Amino acid sequence: MRGLYIHVPFCRQKCFYCNFFSVQYNDILANKYIHALLKHAVKFKNRKVDSVYVGGGTPSVLSLRQLQKVLQSLYKIFDLSKVREFTFELNPESASREKLHFLREIGVNRLSIGLQSVEDVSLKFLGRMHDFKTFCYVYDMARRENFDNINIDLIYGLPNQTLKDWKRTIKKTLVFDSEHLSLYPLTIEENTRFYGSNIVTCDNVQRNMYDQVVEILASSGYSHYEISNWSKQNRESLHNMNCWRNFEYVGLGAGAAGYFKRKRYKNVEDVGKYIDLLRSGYGAEVENEYIDDRVYEMETIILGLRLLDEGLDIRCFKKPRYYNVLLECLEDKTLKIKDGRIKLAKECVFIFNHVASRFV
Repeated sequence: MRGLYIHVPFCRQKCFYCNFFSVQYNDILANKYIHALLKHAVKFKNRKVDSVYVGGGTPSVLSLRQLQKVLQSLYKIFDLSKVREFTFELNPESASREKLHFLREIGVNRLSIGLQSVEDVSLKFLGRMHDFKTFCYVYDMARRENFDNINIDLIYGLPNQTLKDWKRTIKKTLVFDSEHLSLYPLTIEENTRFYGSNIVTCDNVQRNMYDQVVEILASSGYSHYEISNWSKQNRESLHNMNCWRNFEYVGLGAGAAGYFKRKRYKNVEDVGKYIDLLRSGYGAEVENEYIDDRVYEMETIILGLRLLDEGLDIRCFKKPRYYNVLLECLEDKTLKIKDGRIKLAKECVFIFNHVASRFV
């Protein structure tokens, strides 16, 4: 077991583009949820992990007391003595100096902050509850609390956003000199407020924005190590890297997914049902699949090709059906080979799903 993922499915307000499982924060419900979450965690008692990721939702929406309850208990349940990376997601409007100080003291050594845009008009359009000034204030607080590994999330390709707008956003973001950047194109997905509206995005514009940011960040000291992620040297997200390497991790919480003992599973996307199931002594899984050798090999290839710098050992393609597809991809230059490693051609990143589907 390499990783531990904790899902906190609470938000003050759900962002208009977000289809991750979350519900509106309620103090009483959150207390009951934490009790169930920790009961779930005990099923994996004394397991040793090397990365912890607390995501959501909005983990920082929890009160200081609730955060203390969750994180202090994790140290009692799991063996975290060898944890190399402990990531905590937060939104600017729900952060505070007290929370940041506690997170640093308890052992969190990496923050992931949802900025999404440097323009207040765009933040309002996306349904974000903070403005750019608040982000600046929280980022400065985090640095003052000695966080030296921070990721910033951005979204690009908003309606009416121009290449000039996007370039300005990147330039303003680079001023913060964060160790990591995660950049995602706006997509209109089901179960979101944007879905069914008249909001549309343009693939060509998003592609041009992607190409632009690749060029800017390459000249700014960032390595494009994964399709949507850039980092400074040795600042890649360990937890996510392990997932892309197809290593096992446990997912705790309503809506969380996990991959443990060759079983890929997902927990029920309902806070009330999650609480009731754990209270009654049942498991919370509603989906699970045993990953046999064939599926494991296929997933290893598809996930590994996301790692642009690392790629995959050519031996992962030893089965004839994968080897034949590999030869086709090398011939049409969607994949490349160097020193026995197979990598996605960086100019083909925007068509990754097409390339990956050839191995299914």
